[in-house]
Amino acid sequence: MISYLKRLHDERVRLTERMSQIGETAASDDRDTTEAEKRELAGLETRIAEIDPQLERWNSDAESTRAFASLTTRLEEHREQGIEARQPTGRGRQVVEHTSFGQSFVESEQFRSYSGRGQSGTVEITDFMPHQQRAAIMTTDLSIPNYVLPPRVQDVIMPPLLTVVDIVGVSSGTVEWVVVSGDPKAQVVGEGLAKPEAALTFTPASAPLDTLAHWIQITRQALEDATYIRSVIEGKLRRGVTLAIVDQIQAAITAATLPVATVPVGGNLLDAIRVGIGTVQSNGYQPNAVILNPADWAALDIAVMGGTLNGPTVGTNFWGLTPISSTLQAAGTALVGDFKSGVTWFDRNVSSVFMSDSHADLFIRNTLVILAETRGKAAVPEPFALCECSVSATAGAARSTSK
Repeated sequence: MISYLKRLHDERVRLTERMSQIGETAASDDRDTTEAEKRELAGLETRIAEIDPQLERWNSDAESTRAFASLTTRLEEHREQGIEARQPTGRGRQVVEHTSFGQSFVESEQFRSYSGRGQSGTVEITDFMPHQQRAAIMTTDLSIPNYVLPPRVQDVIMPPLLTVVDIVGVSSGTVEWVVVSGDPKAQVVGEGLAKPEAALTFTPASAPLDTLAHWIQITRQALEDATYIRSVIEGKLRRGVTLAIVDQIQAAITAATLPVATVPVGGNLLDAIRVGIGTVQSNGYQPNAVILNPADWAALDIAVMGGTLNGPTVGTNFWGLTPISSTLQAAGTALVGDFKSGVTWFDRNVSSVFMSDSHADLFIRNTLVILAETRGKAAVPEPFALCECSVSATAGAARSTSK
């Protein structure tokens, strides 16, 4: 590292000398710098601009290292002086010097071996003054037996809805998108005739990202006595964040104005789904999934099973669409769509889990807070890629609305 810094320093000196030489040569000739000299000066300045930040950074690191080394030396000298002061002064009674928490820590081997980064070792203090003792920690209310078989920590499974929508990473706290209406097609036009205009409507929209978060408190003793608890809680919190994202997407879909498809009384939801597929296709999209209320999904499975000779099957789809269960979908309705085109989740980052005792009196109560959160925004930029399907409450022909 020293040799590298020396090469940088020597190069910086040579560049400066060359720039001075060019200026002095032009001055001695009583002229301006030539174009070639200007180009060379520009190149020298560019290289200097690259070297200087590196030298400044390494110099700052070196100053920090020297300061830390100096502090360590002073503390070592202070520790040795303290040891000498506590030595017995004679054959009589020894003088015992009580040491504070802070002094005991800075005189410890863990502190003296601390590198200046990361976390130091643990210092156990047993000979402190009685008035410095904290209240006894009671673990009798934890109700944790001597041995606990850790349960299997479930993986955070990607909900089916998140596998069919479009996910876009963003880097700011506000997102912007365009709601597109219409799906025009080109036409055959004769020579010399005017070309038709594409009928598209673009509506700009923007919104701040939503923060989805929840937390739980747990005692430090509980984490020590049953270490698997943290992984269980973390898994549950991450799962809760993921489910909240699904709810946000479903809410955005519900708030959007979508085409509808209905079948008359006497039809069923399976018929309505097929009409919805045709509605989405007539708008220029190819549906890839259908959202169903869990009760409707079960009823459709039973109906399909009763109408075939194959019996129950795993992974059943309806008209080739991937079924997705959602309790937010109203019973008796279905949502068909090309979700990759119609729905977008703007994702600021992955879900994060934090743990801290730095709030109010949590530290002195030996209580930790585990927090999970994420930021994002759900939007429906192309509502005509989706279609609401249902059975009409009144008799009549099947109806669908599109563009």
